[in-house]
Amino acid sequence: MADTELALFPLGTVLLPDGRLSLQIFEQRYLALVRDAMKGQREFGIVLLTQGREVDRPGVNTRFESTAVTARIVDWDSLPNGLLGIVVEGERRFSIGNARQQADGLWLADATFWDEEPYVPLPEEHAEWTELLQRLAEHPHVQRLGIDVETRDATRLSNQLAQLLPLPEADRYTLLTLRDPIDRLDAIHELLLKYEE
Repeated sequence: MADTELALFPLGTVLLPDGRLSLQIFEQRYLALVRDAMKGQREFGIVLLTQGREVDRPGVNTRFESTAVTARIVDWDSLPNGLLGIVVEGERRFSIGNARQQADGLWLADATFWDEEPYVPLPEEHAEWTELLQRLAEHPHVQRLGIDVETRDATRLSNQLAQLLPLPEADRYTLLTLRDPIDRLDAIHELLLKYEE
């Protein structure tokens, strides 16, 4: 049984818990959604598109993955191009049940939340991940997002690495669906080895 109904923001990228994304908002359906979210009146989730486009096009079928993450707006600004810019931070994973589209194009879905991921101390054999995350956090784009990097909790550290590493979105989505943070770190290691070949 679904926990609640959530608005969905289908994107061509994955948001993970404790990760951040910067977005430009210009479609009316999302401007209204963001306005309500900023007032604390509405929660929404970001989900990876598998078919279709981020910008609604008549006659284009939209499909998305079955696992998504709720997003909290942590910063916003009016951009030089006149669009609204927001920074969102991922919070809770959820499974998407029945999904339907409103007349204005906004997607709604029944959401069943996953159990909260616990604090898991970073095992000593994975200590090298701390240095990698700290190096990623020094990048100017990451600094602009204002991410507070985590170096002791394997759960947060693995989510933040999965968000920040330059990985194909399909691989990032696979990491999102892993429930154990040590499994996630091991999967990241395997992916990095694969892309080094």
